[in-house]
Amino acid sequence: MGRKRLAKNKGFPPNLYQNPAGYFYYKNPMTKAQKGLGRDRAHAFSEARAANAVLATMKPSSLADWVAGKVEYTLAEWLPLYNQLWQEKVEPTPSTVKASDSYLRRLAECDFAARRLPDITTLMVAQYLEAYKVERGAPSAKQMRSKLSDVFRWAETQGLIESGRNPVTATRPPRLTVARERMSFEQFAAVRDQAPVWLRNAMNLGLVTGQRREDVLTMKFADWRDGRLHVAQGKSGGVTRLALDGGIGLAKLGLTIADVVKSCRDLIASPYLVHHDRHRGTTKPGRRVEGTGLAEAFAAARDAAGFEAKEGRTPFTFHEIRSLAERLYREERGPEFAQAILGHKNASTTARYDDLRGEWKVVSVG
Repeated sequence: MGRKRLAKNKGFPPNLYQNPAGYFYYKNPMTKAQKGLGRDRAHAFSEARAANAVLATMKPSSLADWVAGKVEYTLAEWLPLYNQLWQEKVEPTPSTVKASDSYLRRLAECDFAARRLPDITTLMVAQYLEAYKVERGAPSAKQMRSKLSDVFRWAETQGLIESGRNPVTATRPPRLTVARERMSFEQFAAVRDQAPVWLRNAMNLGLVTGQRREDVLTMKFADWRDGRLHVAQGKSGGVTRLALDGGIGLAKLGLTIADVVKSCRDLIASPYLVHHDRHRGTTKPGRRVEGTGLAEAFAAARDAAGFEAKEGRTPFTFHEIRSLAERLYREERGPEFAQAILGHKNASTTARYDDLRGEWKVVSVG
């Protein structure tokens, strides 16, 4: 999207601007190149309109072509139509759309973006993904491979490439190396012993509910009602909504959700379960704890407990509490319960939740 126009430039033809010295210039929206057009307003307007007319012939509507039965697209031409079809079918959350748009923008600039879809080979894709891995890292390259594969899969469904000719399928997924260490319950307990009260509450909440750090930090006392803790998971854009029974707990921890919620109450007025309990710089008691503050406090408590990572690995962080919760609940209550409390809607054991979008999914003790 282009930059916002100044009030003085309103009424200008698209892509035409005027600098403070009074000179007009045209900015090519495709290449970002600029060309000066002098001070004559009428001349600049005429030139800009002529350039825009040329651009219009260079950018046909993918949707109109598709409706008309066009069967040959370059990758760059196909991406906008793919994006529209994908969003209509999948109905992704805003955060998922934002992430997808980022990958699609990069694909539109790749070396083979101007090639016809059937002419794009596995070798081209493999070389692109390898370069992407070097530049962006293996996790990002894995996501790019997944998105590019989906782009061609949709092209198959529309008859734009032959069935079974997806050039991404034969490429090797980028190899991921997990560098962060896992956390044991014994390590969890040792770190908690070194933590301030508010961090202990956050750690207990994370373990007993199995929720992500961001969801733990946004939990409010108002979310506790009718004996359940209500969680609208942020990663899903609030679509995954869990009502966790207060009686749920871990025998190894010796606490239930109700116990932990009760322990978060103190003499400080705050809407948040996890809140600052004293002045810290400009932060007042009762204010919500931010993610960076929690991460720093957890790292300090971990270091105080004497835990260091092995060579070539990074020390465990607060994020590992969710993984620990899954393992403990799986051990104590079975895999189905573990998947349910974490809110993994796509797991086969909790597939029944897929049709309950937007409703509260009750996770009970029994």
